[in-house]
Amino acid sequence: KPVRQKIVLKDDELVETFVKGSGPGGQCINKRSSCVDLRHIPTGIRVQCQQTRSLQENRGIARKLLREKLDELVNGSLSKNAKKAAKIAKTKARRARRAKEKY
Repeated sequence: KPVRQKIVLKDDELVETFVKGSGPGGQCINKRSSCVDLRHIPTGIRVQCQQTRSLQENRGIARKLLREKLDELVNGSLSKNAKKAAKIAKTKARRARRAKEKY
């Protein structure tokens, strides 16, 4: 049985830059550099995060998003998102089958 690898982000493999955000929000968004641009050097995967006003929160969210993307790349069908999607598909199929039997 294949085993799911744990994803660990090393700081020397990451390039983190802070850029000015875009979109609605006015002066708060246009003036401060609270948008985080995170790049994983070995794979070239790039993630941008501008969900909150706080730079530190955006850094955390960006790292989480990058971990999820790397998990999908490395583990494929064993990744968390793939398992979640498979579970939803299985539930949907079971509901459809039961509804078909009912009528």
